[in-house]
Parts: sequence; structure tokens; C-alpha cells
Amino acid sequence: MHTLIGVTQTVGKKQGSDLSTAKRITLTSIAATISFWGLVAAAPFTASIAQAQTDASQLVLQHPGWIQVPGALVRPDCVHEIPSGASIKMENGKVTGDVSLNGSIIAHYDPCSEDATVRLPKTPSDDSAITNATGNGLVEASYWVDSSLGSSDNIDFVGNDLTVPSKPSKNGAVIYLYNGLENSTETYAFEPTLQYGNNGISGGNYWVIETYFITPGTTYYSPAETVNAGDSLSLFTEIYADSSGTLDWLVEAEDLKTGAFTYQDDTSSGLQWNLPIAGGLAAFNVTTCSDFPAAGKAVFSKTVVDHDFPSYKALTPKWVGSVYSYGGPSCGFKVVPGNKSTLDF
Repeated sequence: MHTLIGVTQTVGKKQGSDLSTAKRITLTSIAATISFWGLVAAAPFTASIAQAQTDASQLVLQHPGWIQVPGALVRPDCVHEIPSGASIKMENGKVTGDVSLNGSIIAHYDPCSEDATVRLPKTPSDDSAITNATGNGLVEASYWVDSSLGSSDNIDFVGNDLTVPSKPSKNGAVIYLYNGLENSTETYAFEPTLQYGNNGISGGNYWVIETYFITPGTTYYSPAETVNAGDSLSLFTEIYADSSGTLDWLVEAEDLKTGAFTYQDDTSSGLQWNLPIAGGLAAFNVTTCSDFPAAGKAVFSKTVVDHDFPSYKALTPKWVGSVYSYGGPSCGFKVVPGNKSTLDF
């Protein structure tokens, strides 16, 4: 059940960081009027051992009509669009379902149970097993499995730049390019995202930016903003306040050429965030290599990772690259990990 209060809100945009010089955000308010008429349903993520052993494409077939978000399938009634700048409230490590904007609760969604979300498996690729079947799921990623942070420490900033690639020469698939941050159990994720194609709730045959907050039961996303091939994007996730263990997060995707932006202002508690993603590619309904961007690669550059809020101490991640079995055609996938991570497709 959900309760929605329709209002027109004025949102203060928090300024993004200059990744080339590793500057952090300042809480500068820039007036931006958001007309808020309703929240759209979509869905979240989690996986059992049995699910992890199942081909991703099979999972899609087993969950017809479920929404495809980066790395997960979610039941349609468990994915919700929230206004840009809105916040999801958490208490004691659990999402409450309250959505706030400018300090006021504007909506409530009863949290979904974990069976409403299926996280797609990260199965290593075996080219000999890849067929011309339809591909769905995680394709490749550059990431860091961190083990150096103390239990009370978090990664407080992860971000980089991404140039919007040329669009695919064939329409019909959904393509996600994203970076992000996961908690220690990989059950929660912040993901500023570039998307091509319609996933059932947003997008079309053009590029858009959105941000996702994926939880074990419910997924929340910010409004899509259209961007163009060749535009430079800033994608980042950052802690900007800590109130007795409740962390305030800014998750933003911004077009540095046009100024278009979309963001979430979320909170978390009772979780440790120590698994950064420098760049990832997920795809759904891929039948040919022409479904991927014609550019043939995506480059996530000027990656910055910090910890020890509010000190913002720089980390030097040992980035790892992986290619996954997504069930579709083999398209020259390769990951060159690093502070400049290149995903070939």
C-alpha cells in the first residue's frame, strides 16, 4: 500500500564535485522547481543460492513483466520514481517506506519483502557456452572488493566522468552504464546510471541519466533526464553528513555540457559501505552485437574513491575487471580496470 501527497516542490540542488581536482560538494542551494504529480511503480533485488546458479536469461523468463534495473529484476509494484532530490528514510538498517523532500514527508510506500527482488548472478563468462540466445543481465564491470576499511569506516565518495557513447545501431535492447557503491553484504546499492532503451518504466530509443537506490525489498529511482552522445557526465555517490550513525547521501548524475541533472538525497543506517564500482555494463533483450552502443566501448575516467568522512582521505583501490555470462552473443567484451576503466563491447 502507498500513500502519495501531490505537491509542487522547490528543491535545492547540491553542487557536484570537480573530479579532476577531487573537490567535494558544498551544500549550495540552487532553486529548481519540481512539479510532482505521481510516483511510478517498478522494482528491487536479492538472490538465493539457487538463483545465483540460474542463468540470468532464465530468470528473466521466470519473472515476466518484472522491471529490469542495473543488476536486478524487481516486481513492478516495488519500483518507485521519486522527485529529484527526494530522500528515502532508513531506521536501524531498514527502509521505512517514507519519502521526504525539503524536510517534509511527501509519500509512503510499504516496503516490499525480499522475494520481490531478484539480483542477477555474477557468473564468470565462458565464451564456449555463449549462444545466439537473448542476453539479459550483468555483462562486465570494473570494481574493488575492499577489505582494508575498519568496521566503523565507509567509503564516503566514489565518482568519475563518462562520455555518452554513440547510440546502438539497432534498437530494442536496454543498456545500462553506471558506477556505484554497495554495502558489505551486496544487498544495497547506490547507482548513478546512463540508460538507453525503455525498461518498462522510463527511457526510450535515446540516452537518459537516472539514479537508483536498490534495497533488498524496494528500488527507488530519480526522474530521467535526456542526454546526447558526446556529452560529458559526472556520476558520483557521496556522504555529506553523519548524524549519530545515520548517513546522508547525495547520489547524482549530471550532464556537464547541458547542466541537466538528476539526484537522490538518501539516508542509511546500520550498514557499512565498502564495495565501489568504477564502471559497469548491464543489458537486457540483447539479440545481436548491434544492440550495444556503436562506439564499441565506454570509458569511466578520473575515478576518485575516498573514506573517513568528513576527512575525505583518498584511497588507492586495486581495481579488478570481470566479464559475466549474460546468455547473449559474445561481442568482444573486455575490461581494462583502473582509475580509468574501459569496458569494450
